[in-house]
Amino acid sequence: MVDDAIRGIEAHQNGRGRVVIRPSGTEPVVRVMVEGEDADEVNEQAASLAAVVEQANGG
Repeated sequence: MVDDAIRGIEAHQNGRGRVVIRPSGTEPVVRVMVEGEDADEVNEQAASLAAVVEQANGG
């Protein structure tokens, strides 16, 4: 589920950005980072991916 969302974002960016998710070592959170050329698009992708991560973690 999360892997599919990441692959979808990466495919859409077509090599013009990157996606990183990383669980915190000290807090019960997962950090989501999306970089790309269009700020509005990146914000939308990050919010969408964060929702998928939250859902996958039972939230």
